[in-house]
Amino acid sequence: MNQSPDPGKGESGETIRAAEARRIADATLFAARAHAGQVREDSGEPYVNHLAEVAAFLSALEPFDPVLVTAAWLHDVVEDTAFTLDDIQMLFGSEVAELVSDVTDPPGIKGKARRDRQVTHTRESGPRVKLLKLADKTSNVEELIGLPADRFDRKGNERYLKWARRVVDVCRGLAP
Repeated sequence: MNQSPDPGKGESGETIRAAEARRIADATLFAARAHAGQVREDSGEPYVNHLAEVAAFLSALEPFDPVLVTAAWLHDVVEDTAFTLDDIQMLFGSEVAELVSDVTDPPGIKGKARRDRQVTHTRESGPRVKLLKLADKTSNVEELIGLPADRFDRKGNERYLKWARRVVDVCRGLAP
C-alpha cells in the first residue's frame, strides 16, 4: 500500500477533509449493517463485498470525489433494505441522496422495463451517475466471470452482459 507522507493528503497530494473521511466511514458502517446477512445471489459472497468493490473503483479516480465514494457504499440500500431515500438524505445529505436516487430503480419495475429504464435514465444522467453505474456494472460482470462452472447460468449471464453493455455504451467518453 502506497501511503502518503502527509496525513490528511491522498497519494496525489489532494487534501481529504476529515468530515469527508468521516462521512465515507459512516456510510461504510451503515451499508455493512443495512446489508448484514445478505449475500450475492450468484456467488454467495457477502453483499458488502460488492459495495466495497464499487467504492474502491470510484476511490481510484482522479480527482477524488468523496460524495461519489459515499454514494457507492449506499447505492443499493434503498432497493435491498428497509431504509429509504429520506434516511439517506437525513444521514448523509442531499447530494449523496440524489446520487443514490439516480441509481435506484423505481419500486415494482422488473424485467425488460427495468433494463430499458436503466439505459435511458443513465444516458440522460450526469457524469457522477454514469461513473457509479460503470463501477456497479464492472463489479457485477467481474462476479459473473469468477463464478464456478456449476453456478454459471449461461443464458441469464448472456442476458445480463448484453444489458450491461447497453449501459456502458451510454456512459462512453467519461474517462480515459
